[in-house]
Amino acid sequence: MRVVIVVLAFCSAIPAAASTLELDKAVMSATHFGMTPMGVADRKTLAQAGLAYWKSFDSRIPRNSPTVLDWLKKEMNTTDSARIHRLTATSEYALWELSETSTLCVDLFRSANELVGLGAFNELYTWTKTLGCYVSRSDLLFYLKQAGLSNGKDDGPFSLQHFGIYHKEITGVVANTLLDEARGSK
Repeated sequence: MRVVIVVLAFCSAIPAAASTLELDKAVMSATHFGMTPMGVADRKTLAQAGLAYWKSFDSRIPRNSPTVLDWLKKEMNTTDSARIHRLTATSEYALWELSETSTLCVDLFRSANELVGLGAFNELYTWTKTLGCYVSRSDLLFYLKQAGLSNGKDDGPFSLQHFGIYHKEITGVVANTLLDEARGSK
């Protein structure tokens, strides 16, 4: 039987400025719930709210040590389904999944903040890429619970209540506004 020693390097503490619930509500509010066209100022507000949310989320995900990361990579390099099943059931794997997602989302929302108002094509492409952050609320909740960071509910320590409305907003109002702007019709 092999014993794996797990060493986690924890990130800095939660920013004191706002809770996850407050940041979640800020993103929801910035969507305007699909009620109005999303002009440049509104999209900038949404991009800033999204960045603040994902930075907070990211800062609270403990990171695996380099030793554990090496072990994960080695274990993932197999076709043995029993081994893969054991690996994906570990908290180390859950932390890796969460950190991969949160790091990517911080980068995507940084790009969104930089590109708002600088051209419809690039901006729409970036907004569309941010949808990857929202692909599976259930997976995020599962990994948060598996890692021992949450109770597995979307109103827990990592509030994910804005996820549904965000997707609708980007594929609806934001996309339509950018198309209208590109056509010069608004």
